[in-house]
Amino acid sequence: MGFVLAIIAALCSATAAIVQSIGARRLAATPHVDPRLLLRLVRNGPYAVGLVLDGASSLLTFTALRTLPIFAVQAVGAANLGMVALIAMCVLRVRLTARDWTAIGGVIAGLVLLVLSALAAPPDRVPASAAWWLLVAVLVLAAAAYLGMPRMRGPALPGLLAGLSFGSAALGARLLGRATTVGALVGSPATYAVVFAGLIGVLLYAAALQRGAVTVASASSIVGQTLAPAAAGWLLLGDRVRPGFTPVAILGFVLAVSGAIALARHAQPHPHPHPEGEDCGPQQRGGDG
Repeated sequence: MGFVLAIIAALCSATAAIVQSIGARRLAATPHVDPRLLLRLVRNGPYAVGLVLDGASSLLTFTALRTLPIFAVQAVGAANLGMVALIAMCVLRVRLTARDWTAIGGVIAGLVLLVLSALAAPPDRVPASAAWWLLVAVLVLAAAAYLGMPRMRGPALPGLLAGLSFGSAALGARLLGRATTVGALVGSPATYAVVFAGLIGVLLYAAALQRGAVTVASASSIVGQTLAPAAAGWLLLGDRVRPGFTPVAILGFVLAVSGAIALARHAQPHPHPHPEGEDCGPQQRGGDG
């Protein structure tokens, strides 16, 4: 069930990526990570729709993380770009290249391997101080991003920081996997780390979209939100795979994430669909995309 929720979350996120890239470019770039940007984004129609979809994706991901290891859920989330590519092909008549189809095949194969290898279980018990340390790390990340943003000319670094923020939110959600009451959720610093990290990630990703190519912003974000959280989950939270399936899990993770990075260009809007006379199918591959 956890994988089903993660896949639905990825579909919501895939749709959000397209409309957010449209909305963010309608706004002037900001020199800092300015909280007022969030108000401007909410008033922006396409981006507001994307935020709603991101909210649904976050809730579904949070639920999935209560039972699935971070590396599996984050890899599924990164695979949303494969869904974006297929949506663009079927709805917008975008041509997919042989490289695109190879990347989509890698993503699908990777997800199948992760489903086979991931061990569904709540996280190990960790010291209560771990949630506090996560909250401190999120605040330090926010301060560093605010101070360094005027020097960030391209989308790569803001995108990477956005990915780290989203990854921190995933770590917080995983830490809350053993919380069973509303009081436990409200009283845990991890809850506030999730909220702050999510907001910071939204602002940083919007800043990345304003500073350059969606391809670079998306690829950088994927790296940030998959690699570091996966390592932290494995080393600190007891995320494990089925006995004897470690090589399968590693291969699945690499295939899913590398395939998603290769498909990052499909996070950008496609304003020029092909003529309606063309069929939606594999025969449309070819060309430079």
